Amino acid sequence: MSTFNTRDESGVLIVAFTDPSGLNDFRNTPLRDALFEIVQERTEPRVALDMSRVDYLSSSGVAILVGLKRRVETREGKIALFGLQSAVQGLLHIMKLDRYFLIIEDEPAAVEQLRPAPSV
Repeated sequence: MSTFNTRDESGVLIVAFTDPSGLNDFRNTPLRDALFEIVQERTEPRVALDMSRVDYLSSSGVAILVGLKRRVETREGKIALFGLQSAVQGLLHIMKLDRYFLIIEDEPAAVEQLRPAPSV
């Protein structure tokens, strides 16, 4: 059972967590592997993570997000988090990960920020 849905919006992969507890379960390697796989399938992946249903972030969840960011960047892509609840945003701030991740207010702004430049 997947704990997230994906869709493409203007060349940006939107990943929406449907069951946020899966992100925080240290035993949930299928979730991590599935996220890593969708990134590996794309050239220069542009990924926006919808965090609006995530009300808590464990160390396991942070590790998955950091690992995903590394995978995206090694493929010359970009990643952003949007729709953060205040508790998650506060945690990322305390850990200084708000400097590491691109944090955007909402989906339209994330898509605008990550959208590939039109080819000339």
